[in-house]
Amino acid sequence: MSGRRAGSAGRRGRALTVAAGMLCVAGVAPVALSGTAHAQGTCTVSGPTTTCTFASTGAEQTFTVPNGVTQVDVTAIGGGGGVEDNGVGGGRGAQVSGTLTGLSGGQTLYVEVGGAATGGSQCAGSAQCTGGFNGGGSTHFGGGGGGASDIRTLPSTTPLTTTDSRLIVAAGGGGAGWAGQCTGSPGGDAGQPGANATCNGGNGGGAGTSTHGGAGGTGGGGVFGGGPGTLGAGGTGGGPGASLTGGGGAGGYYGGGGGGNINPFISPSGGGGGGGGGSSLVPAGGTGPTVTSAAASITISYLTPGKPVTTRLIAIPQQVRLGLPVVLDDLVCPAGAGATTPPTGTVTFTDTTTGTTLGTARLFLNLGRCAVAGRVVFFRTAGPHVITAVYSGDSVYQGNSGNPETLTVTVTP
Repeated sequence: MSGRRAGSAGRRGRALTVAAGMLCVAGVAPVALSGTAHAQGTCTVSGPTTTCTFASTGAEQTFTVPNGVTQVDVTAIGGGGGVEDNGVGGGRGAQVSGTLTGLSGGQTLYVEVGGAATGGSQCAGSAQCTGGFNGGGSTHFGGGGGGASDIRTLPSTTPLTTTDSRLIVAAGGGGAGWAGQCTGSPGGDAGQPGANATCNGGNGGGAGTSTHGGAGGTGGGGVFGGGPGTLGAGGTGGGPGASLTGGGGAGGYYGGGGGGNINPFISPSGGGGGGGGGSSLVPAGGTGPTVTSAAASITISYLTPGKPVTTRLIAIPQQVRLGLPVVLDDLVCPAGAGATTPPTGTVTFTDTTTGTTLGTARLFLNLGRCAVAGRVVFFRTAGPHVITAVYSGDSVYQGNSGNPETLTVTVTP
């Protein structure tokens, strides 16, 4: 294209942008929506990042994905196992981090933060040592298994055996086995088996794996072994009736097995085996699991969507003879109240009919709060050409790559 021709088209394009600026006040439907999280956790904003933290409440919590957000970063920590009556500790929970992708605005994620298991003087001799919320196995004289922490797309009322919608799982730690007349047995950390009891007592429960729950520990003297772990839940500590002395298995992707019972046929009777830790689920590209003594929690963070914009793509002329220029203008305006600065950034024009990128133009101030980007193009083939204009977005405003403006230019021979 000659300099004279390009200059003429450029002047024509600049004149058109002034007229196009009037479209901003005419009202155009927003192409993207911003939003904030609706979460039962505590959310804070720092710069472009919003972080929501969920602590253990013993109940299911929810997080609503904001409009404009398609992925979130998550760190989950499972609950620790309970101690036994003499103070021997339970296993530690797991920490898992990863990015959950493929989300959509308005989608509800169900947040299950593992509960802390009871143990020791809280229950020995009088009440059951319950496992932590979300899968921890129970016992009586030992420590309960720690609950797992996970995020899923369906509520907990949907059984995992029917549909397992969990996206990330941080396993809990196993509960400690009761000392009996000897010494207590520590519960297994997440991913590890519980310890065997001393003095020929019960054996520790097995750890959950990626495909099955941990085996229950055999009981002392071959009787009253612990319950096996299952999908999402730890096994019960071994023992007859209510006299459960093995540590509870931990919750997880698959739960840990419960520890075996004391040996009732010898004196000293030995102790109960420790409960096994559960297994974890790490999203693709994520990190972990690593064991930690930190309290169970789930943290969700995401980049806060920018302010929404409206766009309007025009072509002058929209029907043109082959070889003659067409001026493409894309007007970008803030949508709604509260925006005081015009959008900046670029617009990329593409001929989707031929798969050709027609060029990228920078926005410049037009009328009021609006900005416009223009491009002069020539088409090499006759027929309809579907043109898209994608606004890049900037530090204040959202781009519209998910819903670009589109029009058809008809080129005649």
